[in-house]
Parts: sequence; C-alpha cells; structure tokens
Amino acid sequence: MAAALLLVTAGCTSTGVAQPASSRQGVATTNPPPARHHRHAHHRHRAHQPAASRRHGVPAADVPRRSLTPGAAFAVGTARICVPGYSASVRNVPQAEATAVYDRYAVAHVPYAHEVDHLVSLEIGGSNAISNLWPEPYAGRWGARTKDVLENRLHELVCSGRLALRTAQRIEARNWVAAYRRYVGGVTTATPGPSPPAGGSSAGGYYASSYGTASTIYCADDSAWRDLSTRYLVHFRTWAAAHRRFPGFHLHQPC
Repeated sequence: MAAALLLVTAGCTSTGVAQPASSRQGVATTNPPPARHHRHAHHRHRAHQPAASRRHGVPAADVPRRSLTPGAAFAVGTARICVPGYSASVRNVPQAEATAVYDRYAVAHVPYAHEVDHLVSLEIGGSNAISNLWPEPYAGRWGARTKDVLENRLHELVCSGRLALRTAQRIEARNWVAAYRRYVGGVTTATPGPSPPAGGSSAGGYYASSYGTASTIYCADDSAWRDLSTRYLVHFRTWAAAHRRFPGFHLHQPC
C-alpha cells in the first residue's frame, strides 16, 4: 500500500506541474507582443494591402484614412483666410511631424513621390495638426496637384460669399474627390481658363519653382522669388502660361 500511495502521489505531482506550463503557453500566444513588435507587425499588414485597391474608382492612397486623418481646422473666420498670403503665414509642418505622418500610414518616404498634404486645406482654415495630414501621392489623376485645384476653388467660393466656410471645410474633410467633382468638374470635364491674378499683371513675367513641394507663383517684382533654388526656377512671360504649367499654384502676393 505504501508503494501504491507513492505512485499515486507522484502522478498528482506530475499533473500539477504540467498544467500551469500549458496555461502559461496559452497566455503567451493570445496576449499581444510588446508594443514595438505589435507596431511592426501592424505596419507589415498594411504594407501588404493591394496597391491597386480603389474607393469609388479612386486609388485608396489618394484618399486619406478617416481613422488617421479625419480633418481639423483652425478657429478662424472668412475675414482672415481671405487676406492674401494667409495660408503661407500659417503653414507649419515640422520635419518631425512629416516623418510621423509617413510612419502612421506605413509609407516609405521617397523624394518627389508624395506630399504631406492638408486634408482641410490651409486656404480655407485647415490646421497643421497631424489629424489633418496624410502622405498624398503626386502621380495620377487624383494626385496632389488635382487637390491643389480644389483648394483654390473652395477658397474662391468662400471668399466670394458663394459657399459657407464651415461647409467648405466639412465637404473637403468628408470626401475631397467628391468635392472636386462637384465644384471643379468631373474626370473628363475641362476646367475653365485662368483668370488674371488679382492685383494687376507683372510686366516682367512670373516665377515659380518646379520642386516637388512648391505651390507658389511670384510676380517678377516680388523679391521673394529670388530665394528659390535656381535649379528648379522657371520663368513665364504671362500669368496664363504659369497657370497652365502649375494650375494648383497660388499667387504669392499681388503684383
């Protein structure tokens, strides 16, 4: 009997040790790994999503993810945003913030491939907050240059009193492509020719930079163009020629 009791006790002890080991293994596989591993796994998952995925006929990359970029605006009114030079005066996206934008979207930073763009554009009071930024591709029908055209159009409508500021902000944040189709035109609709810039014309022509992130046209008598890199500097004899080359650019200040 003593021998039998020893055998039974040994069996219970073996079972008692094996069960916690199995339990610990189960916890390790169901709990998330440390934050840095979880983050990398999440990025790999997003990076492997099909590049050709589209939303309503538009490449997914051209429309920001609402969970990351819902849009944000400054507490400003029409009187302020309609002052020439307003958007340039508030533009402030430090390199650290731009890098964070690329990281959040798991997009590699390739020169001239993307622009860290404002969903609610600065021209209509958009904020520099990261919740208003995403890496928008330059290439393609619905790239950054197309959105630039919408931004100028919404600014024009708001400042002429034909569209309420908050409405413009809301529709741009909700779906900028739909806003473009409504207020600028469809994919095959030609946009009207450029109107002369407010503030007169420039006898010496106009200057602009062809650098990937540039967005401004300068009158010849505006000394600010002299700060542009000569490598990318382009001169135009007329406003129409400058606007044809860079339809989304805005005039720095009246001539």
